[in-house]
Amino acid sequence: MAFRWSLLFVPAALVASIQMSAAATLHWPLPANSTEVNGVQQTLTSRFALKPQPVKLEPPTPVHPHAAAGLRRIYQGKTVSVTRYHNDNYPTGWNSTETDLTPATVGSPSFGLLTTLNVDGNVLAQPLLVSNFTMPDNTVHDVLIVATGHDTIYAYDAQTYAILWQVSLGTYQSTNDVGCGDIQGGYGISSTPVIVRTKANAATIYVVAATEPAHLSFHTQLHALDLGTGQDIKAPVEIDPQTKLKGGTIMHFDPQNQWNRASLAYNNGSLYVGIGSHCDNNAGGISGWLLRYDAKKLKLVDKFNTIEAPASYELSSVWMSGYSPAIGPDGKVYAITGNGNYSLHKGQIGYGESILGLADTLDKKQVDTFTPSNWQDLNNGDSDFGSGGAMLVPTVSGQSDPPLILGEGKAGTIYVLNASSLGGLQGGSSQPIQTISGGGCWCGPAYYVGPNGGVVFYQSGGDVLRAYSVDPNNATTPLSNTASGSSGAGGTGSFPVVSSNGSTAGTGVVWLINRGNPTETLEAYNAETLGAPIYSANAGSWSNGSRSYLSPLVANGRVYAGSKNSVTVFGLTD
Repeated sequence: MAFRWSLLFVPAALVASIQMSAAATLHWPLPANSTEVNGVQQTLTSRFALKPQPVKLEPPTPVHPHAAAGLRRIYQGKTVSVTRYHNDNYPTGWNSTETDLTPATVGSPSFGLLTTLNVDGNVLAQPLLVSNFTMPDNTVHDVLIVATGHDTIYAYDAQTYAILWQVSLGTYQSTNDVGCGDIQGGYGISSTPVIVRTKANAATIYVVAATEPAHLSFHTQLHALDLGTGQDIKAPVEIDPQTKLKGGTIMHFDPQNQWNRASLAYNNGSLYVGIGSHCDNNAGGISGWLLRYDAKKLKLVDKFNTIEAPASYELSSVWMSGYSPAIGPDGKVYAITGNGNYSLHKGQIGYGESILGLADTLDKKQVDTFTPSNWQDLNNGDSDFGSGGAMLVPTVSGQSDPPLILGEGKAGTIYVLNASSLGGLQGGSSQPIQTISGGGCWCGPAYYVGPNGGVVFYQSGGDVLRAYSVDPNNATTPLSNTASGSSGAGGTGSFPVVSSNGSTAGTGVVWLINRGNPTETLEAYNAETLGAPIYSANAGSWSNGSRSYLSPLVANGRVYAGSKNSVTVFGLTD
């Protein structure tokens, strides 16, 4: 993580009193309705891995003078639903059905801020949208879902922004009690949910909520909510994996020192949940996890722990700054791990600083990996490979290259790999297909197919947005930098998304949230040329400087950007 925190000495008397009241559960998950103490008081001290950005609070963006007309404006194209992080399982971040938002219209005086939705906490999760949904009263709405760090979910009508329902999933975890200042204002819903629709009037929101119903009583629960009402369809279940390590040690989820930051993924009835750490606390006693749940039963059916042998520095978190695991057409699941022990020797296995490719069942006998040769240096420098996300590049007709996957971390190297065989530990004949120099990445790529073929968009830390054309028949350098933006990303990069009307020329727009300190700026670029932003506006501020790591949602002619206590809504007014 970007910050590392240490724990202040806790008096023995306090420890003894905690152990007497909750000896069997200290740092272990609790039963669902328990308020028993399972944590200890942790006091923060901080260490910056990055030079902080200068504080610069920009003036708020004024509402467009014709915003009322814009809110009445009806989308001209076929409506689309965005039900998971970055649109699809690759995840490309590409909405290929957008007809109204083009470089010409977004760059015109007609585009601007329509309204601001005020909510009760940080909006870390990318907003989601389900179109043409029939509510219990038989009215039909495009439903916008916003989840907050205060464990509240809002359902809005995406035309008028009237609240359809609002539910609380519990009391969020105190930042001070967690003992990690990565997020100010509390830890609640920190990952993007996933929505599974089965009928015109039936859909389920799967979401992970961290709660603290009583002081130092920590829970992390998976919910299945009815999209029509916000109510739990089934009783929520505790996130509570455990496993026996080599030598007999029991490794388990620690609900005070671990969280679900990576966005949820869904495929063929299975939910995938990644688990990371809070500020590397309790680094010698926790493991990263990738978990698979049966979505209908809300039951944990498979688990993959990234550490199989005790080590002084275990971790190997799956967090990816909020990016979701990628899932290929064959069901193979990909994620990147952060700082942690690396070894493939029997009895010492650890998957730190690696891209993992796992079977859909997370079978430990079918583990494909890629690990940079300098993994130990990455550990020593707190330079997580897993600070960025991994994206599969969709294959195209006539492609001779193997399927590709991309990943980048804090060290600033973009690795282009064979997704069907990642290559193991880098060295000798085991090399990436291609490497590209970037900047420190708390970031992730996006992709679309433009009029001249596939294009990958990346914005690394300290760099501009870059477009890389994809040559599916170039065995050594399939990615080539063909266009660049002009606006820098600060120290950590961004998470762009793309909208277009298929591959039609003149329709592609790249959208991103440029993380300032504390101002969040929505930027839009012509996808074919990049250059200077065609639109740029203040989209709110963040609670903790530039550490937001957000993605906008683009759907049905409107753009949504989360921030501290709000979601800003942009669109056309005529």
